[in-house]
Amino acid sequence: MRSMFSPGLSVREQLAQLDDVLGLNGDVQDWGIENADSERVAEFVSFFEQHQDAQWSPHTVGEFFDLVMESACDALSREPQFPVSVVDPFVARASLMVPERVTYWTAHDWPIAPHLRALGLQ
Repeated sequence: MRSMFSPGLSVREQLAQLDDVLGLNGDVQDWGIENADSERVAEFVSFFEQHQDAQWSPHTVGEFFDLVMESACDALSREPQFPVSVVDPFVARASLMVPERVTYWTAHDWPIAPHLRALGLQ
């Protein structure tokens, strides 16, 4: 599989490319939070599974983690019965790359936090 990012791209360039591919229009600061979409949680998880590789900077992975978590929070706020387990494959993979983001999302009372804790994450 061909990497979506060329070697040497800055975080800003990676996020801009993700904006283009996913139809987002985010600012670099709080990119993941600003682009959250409760209706696209499964799409974001699938995209990461298909495209993430070693070319993604850790910061880009962290922003994508925020994108998925904030989208899931929004979905849970709208529909408490949202099938939150859709994030499990993503969390299993991404949490190893950005453990500090897991700590952030489990240390607060976000709607996704109980699910993350139930997965054994902190």
